[in-house]
Amino acid sequence: MAHVSRGVSQFTPTLPDELDIATLNSLTADKQHVYLFTWLSDLFKYLESLDQDGATSHQMFVKNELGKLTPLSSSNFTRPIRILVGRCYMEIYSKGDRKTLFDVVSELLTAMNTGKADKNIDSKFFLVHVIGEIFSVAGDSIMAMAAHGILSLTRVLRYSSNHAGYRATIFKSLSQIFSMTGSFVDENLARDVWKQARNGASDKSSLVRVAALDCLREIFKNSPNFNNQSDSENLKSIVMKAFESPQTCVRKAAAVCWASSLSVANTITTTVVEVAPKKSKKLPSPSPEEDGHSPPSQPTRKVVEHVTYTFEDTLAQLAGAYTKPGASARVRAGVTETYAEFFFLCGAAEIESQYLAIARNLLDDILSSPNIVNHRFRKLTSRRHIHFLLNDVVGLQFLGENGRMNAVKILVNEFLKNYPVVMKDQYEPSKYALAGAVGSLKFLIEALGSAIISLQTSIRDALLLVLQHPNYTVQIAACSCIRAFVLYVPSQLVHMTTTTMTNLNRELAVLKGRRSSADVAGRCIGYANGLSITIGVTDLRPQYASLDLTSRIFSLATSLLKGSGESDVLVSTTQIEVAWTLISGLMSLGPNFVKLHLSQLLLLWKSALPKPLSKDSVVEKNSLEYSFLLHVRECALSSILAFLQFNARLLTSDVSKRLVVMLQNTMTFLNIILAKKVVEDPTMRLSPSLHLVDYEMMVRRRVFQCYIALIEAQHGEGLQADILTSAVSLFADPDNYTSPLSTTIASSAGTYESIWEVADNYAYGVCSIIRGFSTAKFGFEKTDDEVDEDKSWLSTDSLSSSVELMLHEPTVGAMEHDYIHLLSKIETKSGLVPWQSYPKSSITAVVDYGIEVFVLLLPLQTEKIQESILEQVASFLNSSSLQKDPGRRAAVTANVAIALSGIVKLVTSVKRNHRHRLADESVLNIIMEMLRSIALKEDDYVRIIAADAIGRLSAIGGHQFMGIQVKNSVDEIVKNRDPSARAGLALTLGSIHSHVGGMAAGFHLKNIASILMSLSNDPHPTVHFWALKALSTTMESAGLTFSSYAPSTIGMLCTLYLSDTHNEQCMSILSSNLEVEYSTVRVLAHCIDTLIGVLGPDLQDHPKNRELISLLIQEMANEDDPFTVVEAIKCYQHAILFAPQYFDTTGFCQKIAKYINSPVNDLRNTAIEGYYQLARNDVNGVFAYAGRALDGHIWLAYDATPWHEGLKSIILTWLAQTGVTEACLWVARCQAILVKLVARRRKRSAKSLALDIAPEPELGDEEVASFAASEAGSGGASDSNAKTEGGEPLKWQTRVFALTCLKEMLAMNREVPGNLIPKIGDIIRAAFSASTSSVLEMRLVGVRLLDDILQTFGKTADPDFADSALLEQYQAQIASALTPAFSSDSSPELAAEAINVCADFIANGVVQDVPRMGRILKLLTNALDSCMTEGDEIMIGDLKGISSTAQVMLKLATLSAWAELQVASIERDYLRDVTMPHVKSLTPLWLTAIKEFAQLRFEPESGPANGTMTLSGPIDNAYSAGSKESVLQFYEQSWLKIVEAIASLIDQKPDLVIAALGDRKGTAINGDKDEKTDEPTAFFFVLFGICFEALVIAPGGDTMASKDDMPEILNALKKILRPSVSGNSIYQDAVFTETIDLFDRTILTEGFLCQEPMIEILKNLCLNHPASKRMFDTDINGNDVINDGLNQMFELLRGVVLILTQIYPALVELPTNPKPLTDDAITITKQAMDAFKDMLESFPFGIRLDLYATYLHMFNCLLDTPACQAVVIQTLLPNLKGVLRNVVKSCTESDAESYGQILQEIRSFFAFLISTLEQTSHTQRKEAVALRKNCLLCLVVVIGSCEHIMSANDSLIEDCTTAIIESFNNPDVALVAAQCAKSLLITSSRSSFTQMLGRKLLPQLVALATREQLLTNNGNDMPTLVGDILVAFIKSLDGETAAPAMAVCIPVILYSINEDEPELLSVQRRQLIEIAGADTVSFKSVVARISASQRLQLDKLMRSQTINPTNNDEDGVHSTPSIQLKTNFAF
Repeated sequence: MAHVSRGVSQFTPTLPDELDIATLNSLTADKQHVYLFTWLSDLFKYLESLDQDGATSHQMFVKNELGKLTPLSSSNFTRPIRILVGRCYMEIYSKGDRKTLFDVVSELLTAMNTGKADKNIDSKFFLVHVIGEIFSVAGDSIMAMAAHGILSLTRVLRYSSNHAGYRATIFKSLSQIFSMTGSFVDENLARDVWKQARNGASDKSSLVRVAALDCLREIFKNSPNFNNQSDSENLKSIVMKAFESPQTCVRKAAAVCWASSLSVANTITTTVVEVAPKKSKKLPSPSPEEDGHSPPSQPTRKVVEHVTYTFEDTLAQLAGAYTKPGASARVRAGVTETYAEFFFLCGAAEIESQYLAIARNLLDDILSSPNIVNHRFRKLTSRRHIHFLLNDVVGLQFLGENGRMNAVKILVNEFLKNYPVVMKDQYEPSKYALAGAVGSLKFLIEALGSAIISLQTSIRDALLLVLQHPNYTVQIAACSCIRAFVLYVPSQLVHMTTTTMTNLNRELAVLKGRRSSADVAGRCIGYANGLSITIGVTDLRPQYASLDLTSRIFSLATSLLKGSGESDVLVSTTQIEVAWTLISGLMSLGPNFVKLHLSQLLLLWKSALPKPLSKDSVVEKNSLEYSFLLHVRECALSSILAFLQFNARLLTSDVSKRLVVMLQNTMTFLNIILAKKVVEDPTMRLSPSLHLVDYEMMVRRRVFQCYIALIEAQHGEGLQADILTSAVSLFADPDNYTSPLSTTIASSAGTYESIWEVADNYAYGVCSIIRGFSTAKFGFEKTDDEVDEDKSWLSTDSLSSSVELMLHEPTVGAMEHDYIHLLSKIETKSGLVPWQSYPKSSITAVVDYGIEVFVLLLPLQTEKIQESILEQVASFLNSSSLQKDPGRRAAVTANVAIALSGIVKLVTSVKRNHRHRLADESVLNIIMEMLRSIALKEDDYVRIIAADAIGRLSAIGGHQFMGIQVKNSVDEIVKNRDPSARAGLALTLGSIHSHVGGMAAGFHLKNIASILMSLSNDPHPTVHFWALKALSTTMESAGLTFSSYAPSTIGMLCTLYLSDTHNEQCMSILSSNLEVEYSTVRVLAHCIDTLIGVLGPDLQDHPKNRELISLLIQEMANEDDPFTVVEAIKCYQHAILFAPQYFDTTGFCQKIAKYINSPVNDLRNTAIEGYYQLARNDVNGVFAYAGRALDGHIWLAYDATPWHEGLKSIILTWLAQTGVTEACLWVARCQAILVKLVARRRKRSAKSLALDIAPEPELGDEEVASFAASEAGSGGASDSNAKTEGGEPLKWQTRVFALTCLKEMLAMNREVPGNLIPKIGDIIRAAFSASTSSVLEMRLVGVRLLDDILQTFGKTADPDFADSALLEQYQAQIASALTPAFSSDSSPELAAEAINVCADFIANGVVQDVPRMGRILKLLTNALDSCMTEGDEIMIGDLKGISSTAQVMLKLATLSAWAELQVASIERDYLRDVTMPHVKSLTPLWLTAIKEFAQLRFEPESGPANGTMTLSGPIDNAYSAGSKESVLQFYEQSWLKIVEAIASLIDQKPDLVIAALGDRKGTAINGDKDEKTDEPTAFFFVLFGICFEALVIAPGGDTMASKDDMPEILNALKKILRPSVSGNSIYQDAVFTETIDLFDRTILTEGFLCQEPMIEILKNLCLNHPASKRMFDTDINGNDVINDGLNQMFELLRGVVLILTQIYPALVELPTNPKPLTDDAITITKQAMDAFKDMLESFPFGIRLDLYATYLHMFNCLLDTPACQAVVIQTLLPNLKGVLRNVVKSCTESDAESYGQILQEIRSFFAFLISTLEQTSHTQRKEAVALRKNCLLCLVVVIGSCEHIMSANDSLIEDCTTAIIESFNNPDVALVAAQCAKSLLITSSRSSFTQMLGRKLLPQLVALATREQLLTNNGNDMPTLVGDILVAFIKSLDGETAAPAMAVCIPVILYSINEDEPELLSVQRRQLIEIAGADTVSFKSVVARISASQRLQLDKLMRSQTINPTNNDEDGVHSTPSIQLKTNFAF
């Protein structure tokens, strides 16, 4: 790539001046911090820019300057200062020769050991941090000082217990020392540190625990003395204890620590001999008064035995810890993270080779453990953990395509196919392992996509085996996997459907027999679910589906329902569930299918959901009967829900009312059961795993789901308010939360900590809508292109975030909770399905849906009902019973908070309607009181929701209501000192300002800002964190109105960042722990980002603020917290946007380059977004800034996440900007992607995993460099190297995208493909390799790329052989690439694309000799032959066994391809030899296709009639209803080409086509092709209707046609509307009216491309109109009567005029701005005027006279238009001449009155031209000159055309001659005037008018000849011009008339002779010779009569011609005459 070269940047750092300690001491404390911070930041930036030599030369400066800081006051050493000093030392010693290193460390250690260890803590804090940082980069150079450093640190460690940050930093420094020198540290000293770290791992401070665990990890990893059984067990116990910590960072550190130790034990397999280093010189000891220790003696040489574990042993250890009976949820989460860390430490190669061991360990040892499976919540969470490890970590992070394929084989062969067991000792996976294996298989199928096709048979068979498993969880997992499988391998859809249906029928037969059992019932349900899922996929893959099965499935379902009453309970239950499950699947087929059975469905639903009878409340039933009745209702309601989801448009008021009645009946039945309080008998259960209450909750859930679906479909009018009461009691009633887990809940109440950590999957009835800081979206909030979660700013997205988030979600979803979820039509991408979206258990889901019903219905009620319901909710919230039950109180609080939040969201959303209202003040006050009480709670999640709802409610209440809330909040802040309350109130203030808006809340801005800034300075982390968040919200909403507060805000933010109270290294343990959880530094960065947005471009005008912001974000971008870095990058991004010249773009690009492959998704996405923002403006600049390696990194990052839209946008932007200038380089780049082999992922260090920000690159720099090498043409070498290292190609998705980019690049260079000619071989090679790939998507893109190659280079000549096409030499490769498209493993889409490519190859003329077209033409002819075979399915090549829909697609593709050839044959004659032999067969097929398209398009209810033969054979109602939409799309893609082909044949084969159009087989037609008939052909209205419909909808962007297709449609319509095809039907009143309206709209809205054929259509319709050729009626006065026919002709003529008015608004006197006319406009003008001229003649005489006047008026207007003067008028002169001649011709047919009218019209036009000439006679403007010329030309045309009817006595003759003569005075017009005068004189003898005109004109011309005027345009003077005119005049005369003219002309010429001008003499000589040659006799007679002097002058002039012009002798004597005169002039 050609990178942009840049000069020296203005941001190049400079070395700061020496640190001025005196100036520093003179400043206040705050300013000291800022001064030091600025100086150190400048120093660090300078050191960062140095190379190795520069770092060496600056070591002494750094040593001296930083050494000045040591004696300073301890208050200066705040956290940012410490960090900067440490970074400066790290930067200088990581590059240079470290010659000052020993001295610096010695000085620092001496300073740290000076004085008492418990004094000057801040100074020692500073020294400890700096020493640790130095050792982390240069410890290997000062190993001798390691012991001294460790002793010094352990000394101060003993006195650090009161300072959490200090103590943590000591441990961190110790770990840094051990990381570099651990193997050389004495064992005793190491064990002392080990002991201290063990104690630190149990510290109360989370920060200390993290540092201590990191220290343990480094000791264990680097010291050889701890890898033994005892220390390993001790470390494990420490880690297990750390896992119990509530802090995420502690568990993360513990996981990394344990994983590192396991990795060490896993890699060491032999005993190791340790050799201690030689004794060095004695180190200085610490102060004797503090510690009497002396450095230990050097260790002796000894052999140490190390503990070792195999890979399986390591996994067993982890599994044992996970499944330990007492393990808590935190421990299991910690072990899960340990698994992940251990996998990363092992590396990809080992993980791939050990996949079977990993799968068995996770699925068998964990997921099938009794300690896990006996507890529902543990089982679900463990399943999610296994999914995370096996899929998100192993599958996504480690396995390439080959690894994933191997993993699929392992899962299929080792797990799925081992069920059921066929051999006695064979391993049989448990049902839990089987479900997990199937889930992992689904993930791998989604990740591999079409690449799985090579394993399709084994996967299919395995899934069919698993589907019969009796366990419902396994069945649903298998169904989910089947759905993914048939989506990516759709060719298996029919086989899966038929096999599943066959198996279901078999099992149903067994069920009815004597061998019936629970297993049989389970198998029936499994097959039913599988069949339902395959039906649901049908609509997504219609071309592979067989819809003839649907009617059989529906019949099976109805027969099961009807026969269910004849069986026992078990059989009947199974039959009913199977039937309704099948019906639910059928609902996904959509309205076209369901509407056929809707009436029957309503009856079935009504019978399943009857109205409860009065006796039902009296008759007692047992629990089994009630369970059965509830189960029946739940199954029926499931089908109703599916109906509402997929067929909402079938809902009418009647259907919705009937459904509401059914739902109310169900609610009544539920209330009856609830009132009876049925006691369940355990021996009488319908299902062993389901209780009666479960059935009740499942029914109630379905009822609520149906209500929600009805309301969202706008059919909730009939719902009653009592539903609200039921919903409220579910989520807010303190006592309504009984469940089967109530005993467990009661027993755990004593250990209750938080509602979000209750591990029972119920959690006192809390909803699942709250997901940490994020919330699930309600239905009215969801959109198609968004996820279903309202993500909070605090929500994080990293690899392990899902594991941590599960600890705060007490309810876990699973697919088996609601199988309807599987019927969704959304196609998800691998890695993007959040597990939170899985359906929850019915007992939790009923709460969620109850809340949503409450949200949707409450705003629709009256004020009284709203107030009553809300008072009930408030009473529940304040119930005294909740005080005794903290768990239920927290659950109710959360439920109420989210419910009230949903209500205010709905009322303020854009989707609200007029009936949604909260207007009553009492209602608002009730809601506000509840929200305010909730906002003061300690629960952060609920507090945020309540605060946001208060803001929204304030916006609803109005200004006064909002003011009251602000005042109340401020007053509460003042009097309430509780941190949680203050945090909630701060959030409330920010939310109020945010939702009310900056303008409305501006009055309170000062008050709110001052309060929030005050709270931001509060030392308590909870208060200042949320206050800062509220402040950022306020700033964002205030916008520019906050700019006045910006300086003080920036100062405050800087002060807080530089203080030691607002970060995790503060003294207090409590504050430190809170800071670790809620990072203040992160929210400070967020505030800075918001502030940058507030300032916007004004940032450029405030240098002080800008510099401070720049410093802050530079340092925040270097923080260890990845989410703080995210905010800093956003700050950079926005700052560069607003002030690019003041922020370092180069540094920004280089900084974020390392994050583009970060494992933290937020960090990666932010970096990608930053690149995209810069790339949109200058992509070359981005690569210049970031370096060439970015090229490869972007592609490798895309390969890791092919679904990432941000990376795709960067690459597409890159392509859009450089695709033309760097076309060849893009070819090389894409070729490199296709052939690139990447090495396996290398191990990541534990340190990088712990930081989790910028890990070591997943692929080495050599991988990135190889991209550049490949682009440069050396890709082969790099590939061979990669292959030897075990590399594999990039993912097929990446290669497909590269091919797509290549396609786009070809499209960009299509107009000028010359630059790509040298690369044509590489492009074809890429297309060939893709077309022959095993992945269908690649083959499809490869074939499309071939098509683009043909479109781009098809007409390009070979540069070496001009007579040959460039692609001719590649014909064999193209044919070979197309052949696999017709193989047995191909797909219908691929075959259809290949057929299209065959047609393009032939049509582009690559090979024009038919015999040489070879295989490509043969493929097309074979496809056509297959289409003509009736009754048999189509077979092209080896492709067979395809569905009926696919057959339609292939046949239409074939017909479309031949149609394309037929259309192209109009311009390419050689194609006629290809198409003509097949036209007779093609024409009926084309017409049939068009007819079927019309039926499908315009007859939606019935489709084609029964028994009609279509392209796919006979069709019936089921076909037409179910497949209409799927088949219609293929017709819509092909119809236009087919119509064009039919239209083109009207010219080429009129007899054949018209016979076919008339549905006459073999009937010949006599006459010409435009023979008129009154009746249209049979197919006319089909063709006309399709074209008409396409023209109507094209501007709207319908799939039928686009705007670009309109010219082609109009051209086809032009031929269809010929009389031989249309007859007179187009002139029927209704048809004509609609047609002309459509034409008018098209004229008004479309461009010139459409107007050109439109003119032809209008003209032809007018000329062929029946009224144009017959006699017209007249009235009693003889005038023509305007009838309907004439009206239609007027409309057609008006259409032509309308086209002209679009170009020239002046025609209708509309004001307009002059615009230059394009060539298209000029062409359209000429065509329109020509059409107008032709159409005039079709009108009767009387009307025609008026139209002539109209024409002349139009011409006058055009003549008056300045834009028309240059070209248009001259173009229209022939048209004017033709019209005028028609006018003259009409005079012969007219009476006296008409004759006078005609003459008057012409005379008026003539007068207009003369007056225009007079008006412009004195104007020299360019427009006036052009107008004058055009008027002169028009005069000549008018006179020449109308001279015979104009009077010789007309007064205009005098004016005309005067105007012409005056034109000679204008030098720019004189030539045109001369030509006009010449024309008039030459034709003056033709009529009396011209004779009079000549008489008037000639004397004035003679007078002109006496003038001496030099013309400026060509140098000719006036006599010369006049002389030429006179000569031409004489030459036009004959006989007697010539002599008088000569007598006038010759003296005039002689008069003007001037001997001083030889050039003029030659002209005059030529003129006289021409006169003499015209009539010699007359010439002699005239010469004889002139005077002697004139004859002498004439003789001298003529004889001077004989003089040699090259001889300049003075005597003038010439030796040889050049011309011999034959006339003697001497008379």
